[in-house]
Amino acid sequence: MSGGIYIHIPFCRRKCDYCGFYSVPAGGGAVPDAFIKKLHDEMRERLSTRVLPAADTVYFGGGTPSLLEPAQVDGMLRLLEGLVAIAPGAEVTMEMNPGDLSREKLEEYARAGVNRSVLGVQTLSPRLHGLIGRSADVCTVKELELFFGVPGFVHCVDLIAGIPSQTADELTRDVESIAGYRPKHISAYLLSIEKKTPLADRISSDAALESEQASCFELLSSLLKRHGYERYEISNYAIPGYESRHNMKYWRFEPYIGFGPGAHSFLDNERYINTMSVGEYVGAGRFMLEHDARTARSAAVEYLMTGLRLLQGISLRALEERLSFRLPGPVMERIGKAAGEGLVIIEDGSRGRTIRISERGLILADRVIYNLVEPLL
Repeated sequence: MSGGIYIHIPFCRRKCDYCGFYSVPAGGGAVPDAFIKKLHDEMRERLSTRVLPAADTVYFGGGTPSLLEPAQVDGMLRLLEGLVAIAPGAEVTMEMNPGDLSREKLEEYARAGVNRSVLGVQTLSPRLHGLIGRSADVCTVKELELFFGVPGFVHCVDLIAGIPSQTADELTRDVESIAGYRPKHISAYLLSIEKKTPLADRISSDAALESEQASCFELLSSLLKRHGYERYEISNYAIPGYESRHNMKYWRFEPYIGFGPGAHSFLDNERYINTMSVGEYVGAGRFMLEHDARTARSAAVEYLMTGLRLLQGISLRALEERLSFRLPGPVMERIGKAAGEGLVIIEDGSRGRTIRISERGLILADRVIYNLVEPLL
């Protein structure tokens, strides 16, 4: 099985108020060459052991990967080609901020080998942009025309919905405007109020916000469906055939290796985390990974919590074969109860018995999934 490669670029011009991910300010808006050198060193060291003999996806995430110079991207991709068998037609994705782009830069990314671009629009409303503390400039028609006007990419967009006080008209304008450019993939996340973020100091998640977000969730799904986008994961929609192959590895428990501080790896059913800060990463003489030791029960929790995000659900047979673990009676009882309430669907087919979240259960997915796995915690 081919795996995935994730490259974490933990630099931003300024951190967004809602972001709970690890990132640091980019001095002068650039990714330091010393950091790139360490990424090269880590790739050589870890891939020399052939822990990942082949890869069919590469993903530049962050942070803000579009702070990278095209030559830096090209250098990493050429290095990887010499260390691991990169499959023909591999999906090479880069997350991008609107203000970082020029036509020349996009064309050079494409020449380097990036073939899937994800534009972090989040919202087109200046009012909502300011409310959530988005650090990048508001995306305008100018940036959209530039992004979609450069060939060579599968064009994708990230949106945030369920922002406090967001009206149905505002959400509709966002979706209609973006859908008009016909991106192949749209990730549409409900705003999450992460603890210890500046946004959490201003806004708290309560029953009123949950009700607003539920309405946004339903409207969002209806609008995207009308434009021909099929939901394949709770927050992800695609023109059929353009689902994110890299992200599917996370949801399907497939192997991937991550490079850079804060990056995760999942190899041979074991998870590893790079817990180093950027300063430690650049200055240390060796790379330190923390092994996330898990029992069969905790692995089953993770399998259920990721796999049930996919609308196709999970195969119980595949879970048992992959983890050598059978779900205990209390979990199966809760699955049966949720099916009786119309929140999950149980089916028998070519994959054996499968479980998936129902249309009705999607809006409550986090609660539904947590309730199913609670006996394993």
